[in-house]
Amino acid sequence: MPPEIPRLATFAEALLDARRRAVPAACVAQDLPRDAAEGYAVQALVAHRQGAEIAGWKVALADGTPVAAPLLGPLLPPGHRLTGGSGPDAIEVEIAFRLCRDLPPRAGGYVRDEVISAVGGVLIGIEIVASRLAEGATAPFPAFLADNLGNGGFVAGEPVPLASLDGLPDLHCRVSRDGTVIHDATGGHPARDPLAPLLAWANAQCDALGGLRAGQIVTTGSLVGLLHCARPYALEASIERLGRLVLTA
Repeated sequence: MPPEIPRLATFAEALLDARRRAVPAACVAQDLPRDAAEGYAVQALVAHRQGAEIAGWKVALADGTPVAAPLLGPLLPPGHRLTGGSGPDAIEVEIAFRLCRDLPPRAGGYVRDEVISAVGGVLIGIEIVASRLAEGATAPFPAFLADNLGNGGFVAGEPVPLASLDGLPDLHCRVSRDGTVIHDATGGHPARDPLAPLLAWANAQCDALGGLRAGQIVTTGSLVGLLHCARPYALEASIERLGRLVLTA
């Protein structure tokens, strides 16, 4: 941690304390990161102080700018049982990719086919969205970025072969909560092409945690928006050709 920015270490500690106590930190009480570079520095501080593995990445396009946050491992298993808490959860059902080789930053970047060649499989995932900031996604963006873009956990399905990339923007997704269908639609990815955010981030990597590595999961955006579910509940999600996942009450 650069000694000239000790305030970032203080903010990282506030996020860690919020994780430990499950009590969100208020931005008004913090000296926040001032830009994306400081947000990525805080991500790295939190991961290192937790001793967490980087199991993957949440990547997105924020007003056209590629951004990313680490999925701190271990990933949650299929069939994950929700425990504790009584408030609503925010859930996203997503298309994700498992990398079979590293995609390090490089001069000139990557073309789409090169990124596809680094993808070993495509899978269904369920993200649990849980910010450590009281303001959540309405916090100043560098602070929300520092808080791993609100990622609170990720359940990954089994990867299926790369051939499933054919027609990926037009897959059907169905979600049921306690047996009642709450989403049933085709497509819906915010970037239309689920691979586009991964390609964009591969060419813009500026994190402080080692970048895109073989074996990591990269999730690229929700097909269903945010689904708010008050505990206890059981959730079943399926994406055509990619499989099915459940969360149990």
